[in-house]
Amino acid sequence: MMKKQAFKKSICFLMTGLLVLSLGACGGDSGNTSSSTRPSKPPKPEDTLSALGNPLFDGVSSAPYTTEDYTFTTIFMDGMEKVLPRYDSQNPQGNSFIKYDINSNIKNKNYLKLTVETDVNLVGYINYEKNGDPSVTNSEKFFISAGSTEFCTFLDAFRVGARGAYQKTILSITFQNVDDTKAGSFKFVSAGISDRTLNTVEEWYVSDGSTVLGTSPYYGGCITYFEKLEDDVYEYMDSDGNICIDKDVDPDFVQQVGSANVNLVNIYDLGREIQPSYYLNVTDKNGYTPDYDPEDTDSYYPGQTETGQPIYNPIQCGDFGGHTPQIIDYEYASDMLYVKMKGQEWFFYTNIQANGYIEVTYYFDESGALMVDNVYTDFSQFYGVEDVSISLQETPATYFAYPLNYFYCETKQGIIFDKEVSEQNGRSEIKTSKTQTVGGDYFYILNGKMVNGGWCAFVNENKWGVGICLPNADKYVASRGRKSNSYFQEEANRKYHEGYFAFDDSQLVPSYSTINYSYINPGIHRKMVDFIPLEYSYALYIGDTDQMKTVFTGLQKDGILTNASLTKTDKSVWPKK
Repeated sequence: MMKKQAFKKSICFLMTGLLVLSLGACGGDSGNTSSSTRPSKPPKPEDTLSALGNPLFDGVSSAPYTTEDYTFTTIFMDGMEKVLPRYDSQNPQGNSFIKYDINSNIKNKNYLKLTVETDVNLVGYINYEKNGDPSVTNSEKFFISAGSTEFCTFLDAFRVGARGAYQKTILSITFQNVDDTKAGSFKFVSAGISDRTLNTVEEWYVSDGSTVLGTSPYYGGCITYFEKLEDDVYEYMDSDGNICIDKDVDPDFVQQVGSANVNLVNIYDLGREIQPSYYLNVTDKNGYTPDYDPEDTDSYYPGQTETGQPIYNPIQCGDFGGHTPQIIDYEYASDMLYVKMKGQEWFFYTNIQANGYIEVTYYFDESGALMVDNVYTDFSQFYGVEDVSISLQETPATYFAYPLNYFYCETKQGIIFDKEVSEQNGRSEIKTSKTQTVGGDYFYILNGKMVNGGWCAFVNENKWGVGICLPNADKYVASRGRKSNSYFQEEANRKYHEGYFAFDDSQLVPSYSTINYSYINPGIHRKMVDFIPLEYSYALYIGDTDQMKTVFTGLQKDGILTNASLTKTDKSVWPKK
């Protein structure tokens, strides 16, 4: 039997065609939306990387991890202690700001460090103008938590839709105390600028030798690639025309799909992948006034909420119009990856950034599980949110390759092993238990207390696939975008891509790029609150269900994966009411 390479350096997990696809909502399976229907039009070409020469990977290996070397040049020094007035939450733009004039021409340098001393949470703005054209300005909002001494950020100069991709002069930086219980003691010690840059088309990957995680700053560092390097895993077409993914496959006896690199993550659009997607049901009554025209469906995608209007929905990967997120900072080592980025509001074509930081850390446990630590901190400063309804957060939204077509979950009523799961389209019924009888198409929303071990999976008929474990989740949601695995299914798989991309009929399209998917959300049912971080962790594992159970049970028994904070109900966490 042929053996796969021990480690494949060519992780071709981004496709040129991906960026010209119109996009389907990350939240299409969140429980907050009513449809995951493909939009009727693609993003505007000028809003995609095709306008920049389409600098995608095309199978080219990325450079191996290297240590960065960069220094800062001081552009401001102060250090005088100031008192910041107490925050008035009913008047967020009140008198608790303090402004520092900078007036420093930083040219094409875009990595800024602020050194501070503060005993309160801070919101601030970095204000700059384009060199040679002072009519072009931008203001970047930021957040610094109490007790922090250093804040670093890439300015908005690198992404698709960047508003500061020019040589610039920083005019001023302002700070605001956002603690409504006390005045703040504050020192702005210094500001420095560095020529550290960000290659948005670089591949980032982390591996333990058995499994590999792949991502890119272009995608905000969300999971775009997840592969088992061992066990002879292949994607192939069976004799009935169905696409399959399985281990222990001899490629000499199957019709292979794509290369020997089998990506188990669906990356059909910027709302797929494996990424968090957060919700808050605010309106203009709460100060939510995004820049779009409700009468113009060229500015947003209607129909994915009960009202037909967009809601506040920061995600990690990008927006509906093809704009990608702003990386704030990152740390990339040989055995881990940390990414901090500013959420992008999903529903819009108009390039609206959320005011919230998504932070994700990836590393492999010795058990072979990929560990993913998450923090989300919002600083939108909406008001009146005490009357806003609770949302089921996607923590995360996981979109797996559709040949993993059986939903597997061990519950208090028995094991669910079900290949008839359908999509959330406003017509499918909700199945809340293994034994519930339904009359037509259905998907699952299982109460977290009914799920044994806090994990579930999508697997093939041999019970091999990908599992996700998030202890103390409130709900476990599972659905599929089109149930059939047939390669010749109308409007999906080969036929869809052949029509859209004019693919040669002799080339089979890998499942990671198709419209079909298998979806799980181990959701947290809480309300987003300003300045309070939502913290949680989950684990992913590729293997059979017995292996998954052993690994996930061990992680919890050893105290590695507990999510104890999700059991709290005090003011240090997002509320459940």
